Amino acid sequence: MDINKFIFSRTAPKKKIQIVRNLSIPETLSITTETITRMVKETGSGISKSRNKELRIPYGLRTGNDWNSEVEGIRLFKGKLSVDLYLQYENTDTNTSESLENFLSKGDYRGSVIRSDRNGNDRSYYFTYTESDKAEFIKSLLLEYLNRKYKDKLS
Repeated sequence: MDINKFIFSRTAPKKKIQIVRNLSIPETLSITTETITRMVKETGSGISKSRNKELRIPYGLRTGNDWNSEVEGIRLFKGKLSVDLYLQYENTDTNTSESLENFLSKGDYRGSVIRSDRNGNDRSYYFTYTESDKAEFIKSLLLEYLNRKYKDKLS
Protein backbone atom coordinates (compact mmCIF):
# COMPACT_ATOMS: atom_id res chain seq x y z
CA MET A 1 0.00 0.00 0.00
CA ASP A 2 1.25 3.47 -0.90
CA ILE A 3 0.72 5.52 2.25
CA ASN A 4 1.55 8.73 0.36
CA LYS A 5 -1.59 8.38 -1.78
CA PHE A 6 -3.79 6.60 0.75
CA ILE A 7 -3.58 9.25 3.48
CA PHE A 8 -5.17 11.84 1.14
CA SER A 9 -7.65 9.47 -0.52
CA ARG A 10 -11.42 9.63 -0.13
CA THR A 11 -11.71 6.92 2.50
CA ALA A 12 -13.66 7.04 5.74
CA PRO A 13 -11.57 8.57 8.56
CA LYS A 14 -12.13 5.62 10.92
CA LYS A 15 -10.95 3.23 8.21
CA LYS A 16 -7.83 5.36 7.63
CA ILE A 17 -6.99 5.29 11.34
CA GLN A 18 -7.44 1.53 11.46
CA ILE A 19 -5.16 1.03 8.45
CA VAL A 20 -2.48 3.43 9.80
CA ARG A 21 -2.36 1.50 13.09
CA ASN A 22 -1.77 -1.75 11.18
CA LEU A 23 0.97 -0.52 8.84
CA SER A 24 4.21 -2.49 8.75
CA ILE A 25 7.59 -0.83 9.28
CA PRO A 26 8.58 -0.72 5.56
CA GLU A 27 5.14 0.65 4.60
CA THR A 28 5.37 3.33 7.27
CA LEU A 29 8.92 4.36 6.35
CA SER A 30 7.95 4.72 2.68
CA ILE A 31 6.39 8.12 3.48
CA THR A 32 7.90 11.02 1.54
CA THR A 33 8.87 14.49 2.71
CA GLU A 34 6.31 15.93 0.27
CA THR A 35 3.55 14.05 2.09
CA ILE A 36 4.75 15.26 5.49
CA THR A 37 5.02 18.83 4.16
CA ARG A 38 1.42 18.69 2.95
CA MET A 39 0.28 17.31 6.32
CA VAL A 40 2.02 20.12 8.22
CA LYS A 41 0.63 22.78 5.87
CA GLU A 42 -2.93 21.44 6.18
CA THR A 43 -3.16 20.85 9.93
CA GLY A 44 -0.17 22.57 11.53
CA SER A 45 -0.47 25.71 13.57
CA GLY A 46 1.25 28.94 12.57
CA ILE A 47 4.41 30.10 14.29
CA SER A 48 4.45 33.78 15.29
CA LYS A 49 2.54 35.43 12.43
CA SER A 50 4.58 33.86 9.64
CA ARG A 51 4.10 31.22 6.96
CA ASN A 52 6.08 28.76 9.07
CA LYS A 53 4.03 25.95 10.59
CA GLU A 54 4.38 23.38 13.32
CA LEU A 55 2.57 20.10 13.89
CA ARG A 56 2.91 19.15 17.56
CA ILE A 57 2.20 15.61 18.68
CA PRO A 58 0.11 15.44 21.88
CA TYR A 59 1.73 13.87 24.92
CA GLY A 60 -0.33 10.66 24.70
CA LEU A 61 0.82 9.95 21.12
CA ARG A 62 4.50 10.90 21.51
CA THR A 63 7.02 8.20 20.80
CA GLY A 64 10.70 7.97 21.49
CA ASN A 65 13.63 5.62 21.56
CA ASP A 66 12.68 4.00 24.90
CA TRP A 67 15.83 5.37 26.45
CA ASN A 68 16.47 9.10 26.65
CA SER A 69 14.48 11.04 24.06
CA GLU A 70 11.11 11.47 22.38
CA VAL A 71 9.76 13.28 19.33
CA GLU A 72 7.62 16.32 20.11
CA GLY A 73 6.60 17.31 16.59
CA ILE A 74 7.51 18.50 13.11
CA ARG A 75 8.34 22.07 12.13
CA LEU A 76 8.19 23.60 8.64
CA PHE A 77 10.52 26.59 8.73
CA LYS A 78 11.37 28.46 5.51
CA GLY A 79 10.41 25.41 3.46
CA LYS A 80 12.61 22.97 5.42
CA LEU A 81 11.21 20.23 7.63
CA SER A 82 12.78 19.50 10.99
CA VAL A 83 11.99 17.12 13.85
CA ASP A 84 11.69 18.58 17.36
CA LEU A 85 13.25 16.24 19.93
CA TYR A 86 13.14 16.27 23.71
CA LEU A 87 16.34 14.81 25.17
CA GLN A 88 17.13 13.80 28.75
CA TYR A 89 20.69 13.41 29.95
CA GLU A 90 22.36 13.06 33.33
CA ASN A 91 20.38 15.34 35.65
CA THR A 92 18.74 17.74 33.17
CA ASP A 93 17.04 17.88 29.79
CA THR A 94 16.96 19.93 26.58
CA ASN A 95 15.23 20.30 23.24
CA THR A 96 16.90 20.07 19.86
CA SER A 97 15.94 20.01 16.20
CA GLU A 98 17.21 17.65 13.54
CA SER A 99 16.67 17.70 9.77
CA LEU A 100 13.79 15.41 8.80
CA GLU A 101 15.63 14.08 5.74
CA ASN A 102 18.60 13.04 7.87
CA PHE A 103 16.35 11.63 10.57
CA LEU A 104 14.34 9.46 8.17
CA SER A 105 17.30 8.24 6.12
CA LYS A 106 17.75 4.49 5.83
CA GLY A 107 19.20 2.73 8.85
CA ASP A 108 19.51 3.85 12.45
CA TYR A 109 19.75 7.54 13.21
CA ARG A 110 22.39 8.58 15.73
CA GLY A 111 22.28 12.17 16.86
CA SER A 112 24.19 14.16 19.40
CA VAL A 113 24.04 17.46 21.24
CA ILE A 114 26.88 19.32 22.86
CA ARG A 115 26.06 20.97 26.18
CA SER A 116 28.19 22.41 28.95
CA ASP A 117 28.35 20.65 32.28
CA ARG A 118 28.34 22.51 35.61
CA ASN A 119 32.06 23.26 35.28
CA GLY A 120 31.69 24.81 31.82
CA ASN A 121 33.25 21.88 29.95
CA ASP A 122 31.56 20.88 26.69
CA ARG A 123 30.22 17.31 26.67
CA SER A 124 28.52 15.33 23.94
CA TYR A 125 25.28 13.48 24.63
CA TYR A 126 23.96 10.90 22.17
CA PHE A 127 20.59 9.50 21.19
CA THR A 128 19.74 6.74 18.71
CA TYR A 129 16.56 5.95 16.77
CA THR A 130 16.15 2.56 15.13
CA GLU A 131 13.94 1.87 12.11
CA SER A 132 11.13 0.67 14.37
CA ASP A 133 11.39 3.84 16.52
CA LYS A 134 11.13 5.98 13.39
CA ALA A 135 8.14 3.95 12.15
CA GLU A 136 6.34 4.51 15.47
CA PHE A 137 7.02 8.24 15.16
CA ILE A 138 5.56 8.29 11.62
CA LYS A 139 2.47 6.41 12.83
CA SER A 140 1.91 8.90 15.64
CA LEU A 141 2.34 11.77 13.17
CA LEU A 142 -0.18 10.22 10.78
CA LEU A 143 -2.65 9.62 13.60
CA GLU A 144 -2.34 13.21 14.82
CA TYR A 145 -2.87 14.48 11.26
CA LEU A 146 -6.01 12.36 10.88
CA ASN A 147 -7.33 13.36 14.32
CA ARG A 148 -6.90 17.06 13.55
CA LYS A 149 -8.22 16.94 10.00
CA TYR A 150 -11.29 14.84 10.77
CA LYS A 151 -12.00 15.87 14.38
CA ASP A 152 -15.65 16.66 13.56
CA LYS A 153 -16.25 13.28 11.91
CA LEU A 154 -14.39 11.28 14.56
CA SER A 155 -16.23 12.66 17.61
